[in-house]
Amino acid sequence: MPRWLNLLKSIKSVLVSPGDAGVASINAEQARDLLNTEPEVQIVDVRQPKEYRQGHIPGARLLPVADLDEKLDVLAKDKPVLVYCAIGGRSKVAAHMLAGRGFHSVLNLSGGFKAWNGWTGFGDSELGLEHFSASVSLEQTLKAAYLMEAALEAFYRDMIGKVADPEAVRLFQTLADVEVKHKSAVAKRMGDVDAPKDFGDEAVPEGGMPLEEHMRRLGVDLNRSEDIVDFAMAVEAQALDLYSRAAFQAKGDVRSFLESMAAEEKTHLRQLGELLDRP
Repeated sequence: MPRWLNLLKSIKSVLVSPGDAGVASINAEQARDLLNTEPEVQIVDVRQPKEYRQGHIPGARLLPVADLDEKLDVLAKDKPVLVYCAIGGRSKVAAHMLAGRGFHSVLNLSGGFKAWNGWTGFGDSELGLEHFSASVSLEQTLKAAYLMEAALEAFYRDMIGKVADPEAVRLFQTLADVEVKHKSAVAKRMGDVDAPKDFGDEAVPEGGMPLEEHMRRLGVDLNRSEDIVDFAMAVEAQALDLYSRAAFQAKGDVRSFLESMAAEEKTHLRQLGELLDRP
């Protein structure tokens, strides 16, 4: 029995079996629990591109409901699908469409994105994918990921010299040190491949979105520790989104690496969340 099926059965309100062509609804909390532990779930956003750009569940594939029937070949019928829209109406139609086309385990997010209160990605469905095109090698992919980690580390170190509050200085130092560990982990995977020594203008920070855009969108107050950690979590959520979307178009070792990076971003997000819980 697939691992994801056991997990679905553990959610009391979801009754799905491999032979079922039905649709089950889950709430936002159940969806978060599922996505936090199970990479097999395919997330489908059936809203319009403008809605997707303004915010989406990290890793969601944009398949507007009007185009869904023509693009079903990008989804695997033997893996669970979580469908959502703005408030649940369009996704309910889409979920039943998927079930009618032979998808066995289809989940509809009750309340849609409006009810979602988990990590969020921003930007269009192609944002950042130029760094991980389908034709790049594993070596190029590793280098791109390394450069993104290095760029984020450099940003945090630059911020250390721009804030006066001692707690803000401590937080940016901690965040920079964490990125050093992330960078070292990627370098270890590179093996005999030389890690880039100067990222210069070659890379943008994790997630493919300029950090200034994150700050503007969140309205970050650099004198508030909570704002700094929230900003760092937004960056990691964007990275989770990019690695997940990039994995869709990749194959073989490249896809495996990108999926592992997405899984690591979830761990990073949980660790940052623990910073917010500290007294």
